[in-house]
Amino acid sequence: MRVLKKIIKVLLWLFLVMVLGLAALDIYMIKKPEQDAKKKIDGMEELACPVEDLTIDEKVKVISLGEASHGNAEFQELKLDVLKVLVEKYDVSSFAMEMDYGEGVIINDYISGHSGMTIDEVMDRISFRIYRTEEIRGLIEWMREYNDLHDDGLSFYGFDLQNPEVDLALIRDFVKENSIDGDPAGAFEPFVNGEASLRDESLNHAFEELDSLRNELQGNKETYRDLYNYDRMLVCIENVFRARELSARYAGENGMVEGGGYRDQMMAKKVIEISETLENSRMMITGHNGHIGYAGNFVRTMGSFIRDELDDAYFAIGTDYFITKCNMPDSSGKRSDHRFVSADILAYQAKDLGTYYLDFSGVSKDSDVYKYINEPIYTGSLGESYNILNTILQDTVRIYCEPDYLYDSMIFVYECTPLNLLAK
Repeated sequence: MRVLKKIIKVLLWLFLVMVLGLAALDIYMIKKPEQDAKKKIDGMEELACPVEDLTIDEKVKVISLGEASHGNAEFQELKLDVLKVLVEKYDVSSFAMEMDYGEGVIINDYISGHSGMTIDEVMDRISFRIYRTEEIRGLIEWMREYNDLHDDGLSFYGFDLQNPEVDLALIRDFVKENSIDGDPAGAFEPFVNGEASLRDESLNHAFEELDSLRNELQGNKETYRDLYNYDRMLVCIENVFRARELSARYAGENGMVEGGGYRDQMMAKKVIEISETLENSRMMITGHNGHIGYAGNFVRTMGSFIRDELDDAYFAIGTDYFITKCNMPDSSGKRSDHRFVSADILAYQAKDLGTYYLDFSGVSKDSDVYKYINEPIYTGSLGESYNILNTILQDTVRIYCEPDYLYDSMIFVYECTPLNLLAK
């Protein structure tokens, strides 16, 4: 009995030593990249510039702005900061965000004066919680004020396909406004109420009704009263079908790869479709770095698809932080703030320089900066979910990459703060 107790005691001590050793190793792995990044890069002062001084080549048609995290106020503020520069200096007339197409329709109607909604009602219709913020509200209000003062107004679009509930609501309004028989959008109530997924066979009849509506609309444009919404309703219908395909792919054996790749491909297709309607103006789009850049970890990115079509007419601006307190939801949906360090040496320079813009094309091979944009370094990457492993293993929220391989330029922020979420 005494021997057994001694064995158990030894095992417990060994376990404790192992736990402490692993904890020490984890702290070392977290802190070492952070400490290594805390050094000055010679020559950065001459290359860095304020965001308002960024320049865009005349051949560029679509300018994208990424965000290293969805849960920080600074990256949402940058959307408006960059948009103002592009509207004033570079003939940008359209702005698109990583949100559902139908949500973009509602926001566009508001900023163009075609909506009877208040700004509070518009914000309530946005599905993504990360966009129901003071920062996005301010961006929408600025676009509305701009349109009130200018004959050539700005347009707003959504290019995502994850939340087709808003598309269905708009389709239902259109059917009612034009006295079309039936209620195909109403057949999707089990989905809207959370009782069924789009891929469920129980919704087959609903999709058949929606397809019948699409067939009825096509080729009969002149017979409908609401011509303002006619083309947009066809896009809303298409978006619902694409959302079902997305749901099916995510549910497959290789779901994250199949679903993620399809989503980025369809978002790129929507961006290109919108850009083709522009004549002598340009377009700005925004989304996570993992979408707007030229390469991803597991799937082809939206940015790579757009680049294949537009070549040098597409320009990608990535972003990064050095320190962030990021607002993120856990698996239950409860949101809270979490601190991370990217260990990005380029973002560390913002501690002295302030938030700055760096165009990679202007970096000479003789510059010390060139090494850090063309060799792998740590950068931050936070999505819209959190678990404790993100804190314990911070490599799960860092990417080791060559910045010049992913983007054409970047904006760096030293320290980021949480979103200013609107009250529900």
